[in-house]
Amino acid sequence: MTLKSPMFAREPVDRVALVEAARGLRDLDLAVTNVQLVNVLTCEVYPADIGVYDGRIAVVGPAGAYDLKAKETIDGTGKWACPGFFDSHLHIESTMVTPAGYAAGVLPLGTTSAVVDPHEIGNVMGKEGVRLMIEGSEDLPLRVYFAIPSCVPSVEGKETAGAFFGPEEVAEMMSWDRVVTLAEVMDFIGVIRNDPRMRGIVDAGIEAGVAIQGHAPKLMGRDLCAYIAAGIDNDHESRLGPEVLEKLRLGLLPLIKLGSPGNHLPRLMPDLLKAAYVDVALCTDDVEPSDLRTNGHMDRVVRGVMEYGVPVERAIRWACYIGPQHYGLRDYGAIAPGFIADFLLLDDLQTVSVNDVFVGGKQVVADKEMCVEITDTLAGRELANTVLIPEITAESFAIQSPSNSPTVTMHGLHLLPTRMTDLATFEAAVTDGKITPESLPEGYVMSSVVPRHGQNTPPVCTPLTGLGLTSGALSHTVAHDCHNVLVAGTNAPDMAQAVNHLKEIGGGFVLVDGGEVICELPLPFAGLMSFESCDALTAQLSVFNEELGKRGIVPGNVRQIFALTGLALAVIPEYRPTDLHPILNVTTQDPVPLFPEHA
Repeated sequence: MTLKSPMFAREPVDRVALVEAARGLRDLDLAVTNVQLVNVLTCEVYPADIGVYDGRIAVVGPAGAYDLKAKETIDGTGKWACPGFFDSHLHIESTMVTPAGYAAGVLPLGTTSAVVDPHEIGNVMGKEGVRLMIEGSEDLPLRVYFAIPSCVPSVEGKETAGAFFGPEEVAEMMSWDRVVTLAEVMDFIGVIRNDPRMRGIVDAGIEAGVAIQGHAPKLMGRDLCAYIAAGIDNDHESRLGPEVLEKLRLGLLPLIKLGSPGNHLPRLMPDLLKAAYVDVALCTDDVEPSDLRTNGHMDRVVRGVMEYGVPVERAIRWACYIGPQHYGLRDYGAIAPGFIADFLLLDDLQTVSVNDVFVGGKQVVADKEMCVEITDTLAGRELANTVLIPEITAESFAIQSPSNSPTVTMHGLHLLPTRMTDLATFEAAVTDGKITPESLPEGYVMSSVVPRHGQNTPPVCTPLTGLGLTSGALSHTVAHDCHNVLVAGTNAPDMAQAVNHLKEIGGGFVLVDGGEVICELPLPFAGLMSFESCDALTAQLSVFNEELGKRGIVPGNVRQIFALTGLALAVIPEYRPTDLHPILNVTTQDPVPLFPEHA
């Protein structure tokens, strides 16, 4: 699956032999007869026969029209054939498994190709992390292509990651195998202000001849025009109906997503469908393992857009054809002569129920179960410790008061059910000149970003409301996108124990209450991924979420365990904490003082 030159790329094939197979001069490898073909080129469904030779579609015709001689014939009566689903933007790390574990989780759901942005591990391990993800996805039955991270860290100078990617690093990685795009350009403020680093990174993608992924929530008007003029080609972060329609009208391809962090379709689809003609691509972005097992993957996104009146044929076109064509993979996404033979057999079209999956003409899923073995080449490797923090004490989570008064007016953060944030203002009690977790008002906890990448700087503390935690402390290393340690708690001793235990297990999630470790979920690969399966992680997540529910954290847009994972994401409005600033205004990229009356 090596692909060096992605723009309008075609993988090697013996065209002479393929032509002969199409004409019937040599036997096909596989014939699927009497199937209902979902034609994504015309958005029709009709009876057809399909012939495969050497991993490609050789012939397609009306059912019974041709005498297809093949080494193997499958009777498709009662089934529908469509191309394999193409996820146009995702992060494997969010699934908390390695590329091999991800492949085993999504192939039975019909995803046969994915464009992966490894910026999570890139923020932790730099170029070595990106290379490990590429190596770990070689020789899988899932086709994995890569987007080179554009924002490591997401905003230069506002947070600290475990690596730094500038134009030179990005240009180098653009030449690596299976790279087809520059990953989501999250620093949209830097782009529209012509920041030299961001200008150079986008130019590296343009010079490589690939599409440039965008990331610009709520961006509209002249700033949106500037962002597109800078060279951005698509965007998966629309949050508002008028916003996504404006992006479509201005030539920015919307990647409509449905994943674990939340469902934006109710706000997007009614306005998007006001356009006279709509072609978009679909993606998942982030899907955690229990959500994957319960609700599906790209099949779920197809069903999601269908709820707004999109015919199943067009929804499947969006899920299969538009993405690969946008990325220059011209041989992917349709069941037509010359196309790669990645296709599905559905046993129910309207529910998008996947029964059988074929990759390169070889069956990899039969009757909804994997029928080929997947080997995880990353398992057993010696991996570097990536949780580089000094010993943390309870005193690490106190904020020095600017006055000797018994109370002080403070700013904090309000975590909304959507995982968006707003600014909160409240009166905090001062104890011995400090504000501690124990002295915060009811409904508040202390949150803290603990530098994890060897910065040797102290934790940065921010009062937080909206989490719901009533006792104990939750800590983890899954903190998009820089993945410093995030901890929130009702008392400082539990917070310190939760962080120190996280270091002991090499990253993951830890819940401490009353000095006792209640739950842990180790993620030894960069503090982001496990070598276990999606099913095994789902069972562990269920226990963890139950314990968090007992302590007041209720499911919102995400499972309880992930309530804090996006808190420190410095490119999502409106206000965020980082390892450098207790509160950062994302829109202006200016710090907000904790004590407004003493600023």
